[in-house]
Amino acid sequence: MSSASLSPSTELFSASSPASVDPLSGGSKADQVLLFGGYDLWRNGVSNYAGLHWATNGLNDDGFILRLSMSNGLDSYRTRSRTYTTEIFRAALLPGWRFKRGEFEVKLFVGPDFENHKLTPDSLTAKWRGAHLGLRIAAETWAQPIPELMLAASFYAATIASGYGFRAAAGWRLIDAFWLGPELSGSRDEFSRQTRFGIHLTGLQSGPFEWSAAFGYVRDSFGRCGGYGRLATQMRL
Repeated sequence: MSSASLSPSTELFSASSPASVDPLSGGSKADQVLLFGGYDLWRNGVSNYAGLHWATNGLNDDGFILRLSMSNGLDSYRTRSRTYTTEIFRAALLPGWRFKRGEFEVKLFVGPDFENHKLTPDSLTAKWRGAHLGLRIAAETWAQPIPELMLAASFYAATIASGYGFRAAAGWRLIDAFWLGPELSGSRDEFSRQTRFGIHLTGLQSGPFEWSAAFGYVRDSFGRCGGYGRLATQMRL
């Protein structure tokens, strides 16, 4: 037996919020590049991710966008006699478009997806062992119905292992420094499903970096459960 479903895809967390800084920096040229990265941990797995988000018209304007994301995750499933480990490397190059109307924005993406699965102990007959190419679609929304309240949601679906996932979050603006509130996320593929519920802190500015963090409870279809934690950062260029 092998376990292959790790934490929800990086598409759920890669760009946690629109940066709440002046749209112009370093002169009159709008920022076009957003670098992001993060770390996700629970007792049966760990993953790290990083990527780049490029917007031709600037990060705050409508128009063409391109996202490159990569992640590497390790998941363990333990029985009385053996521990099965799955390592998954993921990469996706997703062109898309950003639409913004007032305090509401949506980003839509579609593009090629790559995964490589390494199993320990190895299983030559495992369906998804080794490298695989596929297609991925993703969507993100962000809204501020009032200045003190944020609502965010994201979704992805992939042809590899018929995977899909979502995240929904709400937050209240505290001391005009960050958002704090609940989050709910889930993912599913041919191997398993996972559900998370927790608290997130989003948009804490420190110099050129914007930080986000989350912690909460996770459970999967193998009956494993426990706490999870996530730390991420992003920087505009």
